[in-house]
Order: sequence, then structure tokens, then C-alpha cells
Amino acid sequence: ARLVVSGEMANDQMCLRVESSETSDGLRNQLETAVREVTKLRGDIELLPPGALPNDGRVIEDSRDYR
Repeated sequence: ARLVVSGEMANDQMCLRVESSETSDGLRNQLETAVREVTKLRGDIELLPPGALPNDGRVIEDSRDYR
């Protein structure tokens, strides 16, 4: 899994990208609930096929634009 924070100044968006062979809405809903409980923030969940995420060791990616 990888947590990606993106957006522009004061308009951050959070997306948890998870590799999973299961793509059910039940799994997505459970992950959304867990993210909200842990972070107290809403975030999108993106389910990807196994091997889709880069194998670079990063689990949090800050892609915000500070301009």
C-alpha cells in the first residue's frame, strides 16, 4: 500500500493505493473506515492489481504542489 498526498496549497487530497486481488466494495468501505478512524480525515481508496505499485520502498508519497 502507498498513501499519496496531493493537491495545491491548503487543498490537500489523500488517496490510499492498495494492491489487492480482491476489488469488492466491501474491502474499499472497510479501508475507507480504517483510514478515517486512524487519521481523522477522509481519503480515497484505490484498489490496484498486485504488482501495480512501484517497488521503491516508499509508503507515503507527498505529491503536493507548493506553488
